[in-house]
Amino acid sequence: MAKKITIKQDFSIGDIELEIKKTRDGRYRLRLQAVMLATQGLGSTLICKRLLINRKTLFVWIKLYNDKGLEGLRHISLGGRDKGCVKWDNEIFTALFNKLDAMEEFYSVPKMQVWIKETYDATIPQNTIHNRLRDNGYTFKSSRPNPYKGDPNLQASFKKMA
Repeated sequence: MAKKITIKQDFSIGDIELEIKKTRDGRYRLRLQAVMLATQGLGSTLICKRLLINRKTLFVWIKLYNDKGLEGLRHISLGGRDKGCVKWDNEIFTALFNKLDAMEEFYSVPKMQVWIKETYDATIPQNTIHNRLRDNGYTFKSSRPNPYKGDPNLQASFKKMA
């Protein structure tokens, strides 16, 4: 059985239709259509099927509309980086890239993390370092594995000589 939708705001269907016609934002228009259908008395199952949305999403939109009206539907966060999220100083990564380009030492991401901590007293997550390396064109290479039971003398006979 579908959950009953309770609409608390007193905007008329005409007001909502006018807002739908005025807006250019497709996401906002979809939220308005959901509220308009709920105001007309349609059930949540029918609204979700008609607009191709999840029932939980519908009820989040209805709650926002009931709490803040049309303004509550207009500004819904789409996620992404929080405003308080750390933005790392590019100087740290420039120095790291210079060190890698000079090939002073071969690094793993954990070794880079330790070097950054010792040099700049900054604890940067491994994912951040890995993403910065990838975004700046660095790749990870590993040596070709050697069989642990392999005979080095026999393997030497197969190596190319210059």
